[in-house]
Amino acid sequence: MASAMPVITLVLWFVLATDGIGDFPASWAPLVVLAVAVGAYSVCELVGFRTPPLDGSVARSGAEIEADSWRRFTTSTFTRFAVCEAVFLVSVALAFVVESFWVVLIGLALALPLFLLEAWPGVRNQRRFAAALESRGVPSYLGGRLQD
Repeated sequence: MASAMPVITLVLWFVLATDGIGDFPASWAPLVVLAVAVGAYSVCELVGFRTPPLDGSVARSGAEIEADSWRRFTTSTFTRFAVCEAVFLVSVALAFVVESFWVVLIGLALALPLFLLEAWPGVRNQRRFAAALESRGVPSYLGGRLQD
């Protein structure tokens, strides 16, 4: 999923960078991209890892609980990815408005690390999501596949 942003940036270079990278755009365009990135980071941190805890009152096998946990984690990951990718997509749209490839580069420079931090399904994000799932004491079994 992350490879799409650099590939689109390369393609847009042929469209927007007619004479090299060009001049740096008006200050409002990069600031809009930065504001969207701050908003995306805030959404991911504040609500991106929230989920209803697992219900222990329903009799389910460990395999069913684990499958439900992974399904919820995957859904949450795709949602956070969409929020992070929005930063890049806004930068692409603004790049055509101000006719500057710099805006795309700024969007990529903000969106890619944001994606790696918030949407990459690594140990950090799995543990954060597992903590939300297990807040009532029911094991999520997400931790069973984690490696330290």
